[in-house]
Amino acid sequence: MSPTSLKLNPISDLKAARSVLLCGASVRSLAESAIAAGFRPLCVDFFEDEDLRELLGSGRGRFVGRIDDFAQLPQLVRSVRSTIPMLWAGGLENHTDVLREIGRHRPVIGAAPDSIDQLRDPWTVQGWLADAKMGFPRLGTEATADANCHWLRKSVSSSGGLGIDVQRLVGPITQAAESRGMYLQEYIDGVPMSATLGADESGVRLCGMSLQLIGWPSLGASGFLFCGNAGPVDPGPQVTQQILEAAHILVDHSGLRGVFGIDFILRQGRAWFLEVNPRVTASHMLYELQQPGLIIHRHLAALGWKSVRPRKSLKKNASRTLRALSPVSARLILWAREDIHVPEWFGFEPRSSVRIVDRPRPGVLVPRSSPFCSIQLTATDCDDIILQLGMLEDLSCMKTNSSIGSLRMLGYSPQTIADQLKMLWQRFRLSASPAPDASTERL
Repeated sequence: MSPTSLKLNPISDLKAARSVLLCGASVRSLAESAIAAGFRPLCVDFFEDEDLRELLGSGRGRFVGRIDDFAQLPQLVRSVRSTIPMLWAGGLENHTDVLREIGRHRPVIGAAPDSIDQLRDPWTVQGWLADAKMGFPRLGTEATADANCHWLRKSVSSSGGLGIDVQRLVGPITQAAESRGMYLQEYIDGVPMSATLGADESGVRLCGMSLQLIGWPSLGASGFLFCGNAGPVDPGPQVTQQILEAAHILVDHSGLRGVFGIDFILRQGRAWFLEVNPRVTASHMLYELQQPGLIIHRHLAALGWKSVRPRKSLKKNASRTLRALSPVSARLILWAREDIHVPEWFGFEPRSSVRIVDRPRPGVLVPRSSPFCSIQLTATDCDDIILQLGMLEDLSCMKTNSSIGSLRMLGYSPQTIADQLKMLWQRFRLSASPAPDASTERL
C-alpha cells in the first residue's frame, strides 16, 4: 500500500443514509455534490441562496432554515429526524461546543471536536510540524514578539480571512490580547494556496491544490478576506512532498479522518504552513469537474457512511487518483462594496462554462461588506479562464438586463478581475521554482 493512498472502508461496513443534514455558513456547492453522490440534502446556512432553493426543488432536497449565528443551530435542527446524520461545512470548526451539543442527539459526520480543537490551535500544530520540511511562520508571544518582524494579528476562531489584520508593534503583544484568542503570526510574502486531502485508517491522499484569491479589490474584498480559488494547479513534486509530509504528521497526531484542507503560502519552491481546515473545504468543487460528488462520497466513506443509492460511477472511481489538471475551474466571490438591492432580473446565465452561483434572491438587500454572489468559470487551463473573463467584459457591456450586465453596473469589471488573475498566475509559476539555496531561504 502506497503511503499516499486512501483505502476506503469496505462498502458492506458502511452505514447507509438516504438524507444528510448539511450545515455551514454556505452549503450550496456542498448540496450539489451531495445530490451527485446520491443523497437528499436537508440544508441550513446563513444565506438561503436562490440557486440553492432551485437545486433542492422537485423533491431533491429541502431547505430547513436560515440562521444568523451557529448558536441557533442546535435548536433549529431538532425539527429534523434525529437518525439523519449531519455533515458540517465552513465555519463550524470554530464552534466545537455546537458540534458536541448536536452530537448528543444525532450522528455527526466529521472530525471529532477534540481533534478540531487541537488542529485549530496554532501552538499545538507548530509543535507537531517542528521537524517537517514544510515552513512554519513564527508565532508571537508576549516574550518573543519582535517589533522588527512583519506580523499578522489573527484569531484562533476566525474563518474566511475575517478578523485578520496587519499588526505593527511598538512593543510586545499584551497578555490581555492573547487571552481573547488572538495571536501573532509572521507574515510570509508569497502566493496563497490550499491543498485538499483525504485520510482514513489506511493513509493519506492528496486530491489537489489550488490558488487562493485573498483581499482582491476587483472583487470588492479588502484586507485578507477570502474571495475565491482557482485550480487544480501543480506546484511541482517538491511542494507536493512537503504537503504530504505535513498531512501525515497532522493525521498521525490528531486522528483526523475524511477530507480536509491545508492553507499555505508558496514561496520560491517551498510551502509555508498557515492553518488546517478539518472539514470539506470550499475548493472541493474544483476536483469534482470530471466526477461530480466524488469528494463527498470519499469524505463520507472515510467516516463510515454511504448513500442508500450510490451512483455506479462513484463506486467505480472511488479509488481513482484525482491528479488530472484539466479542466480547471475558478470560483470568484464578489463582495458588496455598498448595500445592494438585488435586481429582479438577476439570475442564471445560460452558458455552460460560466455560471453565476450563490445568487441572492431578487429584491433582497445584501449589506455592504457581505458576500454578494460568485462567478464560476470552467476551462481547459488558467490562461483560458483569463481569456473567458476578458470576453465577459464585452458581454457585460451589451447585456445590461442580465446577471453579467448588472455586475458591471454594480462596479465589478471582468477585465480588471482577469488582469489580477493573470498576475497571480504569473506569480505562481515564478514561485514554484526553488530559491537558489532553498535550505537557507527565509524572509
